[in-house]
Amino acid sequence: MNAIVSARIVDLDSNGLVNNHTHKAQLFDARGHKEALALSRLNAILQTSIELTEIIRLFFTEVRRIVPLDGLSYEHQPQGFNFQQGIQEGQDSHYRIQTDSDYLGDLTLFRRGKGFEQKELEKLDRLISSLVFPLRNGLRYQEAVRASLTDGLTGAGNRISLDAVLSREVEQANRYGHPLSVMILDLDHFKAINDTHGHSVGDRVLKTIADTIQNSSRNADMTFRYGGEEFVVVLNKTDIGGAKVGAERIHRIIEKLTIEVGNLQIPVTTSIGVASLCHGESQEDLLRRADTALYGAKRGGRNQVVVAEPSLANA
Repeated sequence: MNAIVSARIVDLDSNGLVNNHTHKAQLFDARGHKEALALSRLNAILQTSIELTEIIRLFFTEVRRIVPLDGLSYEHQPQGFNFQQGIQEGQDSHYRIQTDSDYLGDLTLFRRGKGFEQKELEKLDRLISSLVFPLRNGLRYQEAVRASLTDGLTGAGNRISLDAVLSREVEQANRYGHPLSVMILDLDHFKAINDTHGHSVGDRVLKTIADTIQNSSRNADMTFRYGGEEFVVVLNKTDIGGAKVGAERIHRIIEKLTIEVGNLQIPVTTSIGVASLCHGESQEDLLRRADTALYGAKRGGRNQVVVAEPSLANA
């Protein structure tokens, strides 16, 4: 009887992977024509997508044809990527997929009931090596997509990302009747910071403020750089009361913040406009009302939160 192994960790090096990949056909031919065909099919299918989620999903679907599995979990912490499929419980086999130049993530395979036998683990080792090149391509593609949707200075989402996210959130809120709110924040007298201390100091201020907004918001809230010294926070499933509370919290935190850049200590305040989606309203109208509230805060003396009036069509 083969020994049953409940869990193990396998580090894969690039030389081993290349050699394994090169001789895979012989290994599987020796063990059976069926497995050789399955591996060939897996290699071909993994080349059909560059989307990371789809690569992992295809891998799970194909591998469980060869080794019975109930679930899979994949994580690439540096990119903040997590994916799960099936049932994550029972016996597990864990793999850290690492070459000499790239960390490609941590993969865990699960099976309820009977544990993995040694011969099954040997099959999984060979099958997982097929993931290396598709994973590398998928991670690079995801990183490129994220970079195209992220403001390079602050790390917040950019205008393209805001348009896509807000379009989706407004459509969902209007369809299902969920509350949705936004706040627009503008740094008071930011031009004076740039003029007095230079743009490098101004950039440091912007980055600190973006981090402060994100750290002061709920995990479900999304922060975007709207342009210049303006930021937008999208608050999913949040009514106007909850949005006002959140805006006041961020306002107070920033008001008490002193940003240190070298020997400089720079106080910063914000003006914030808040608006909540009215039924049937477009994303452009929602942002316009929040922007009007923001300018109301500025005209009223800055360093305050102003809540937008409902749209006239819904008043």
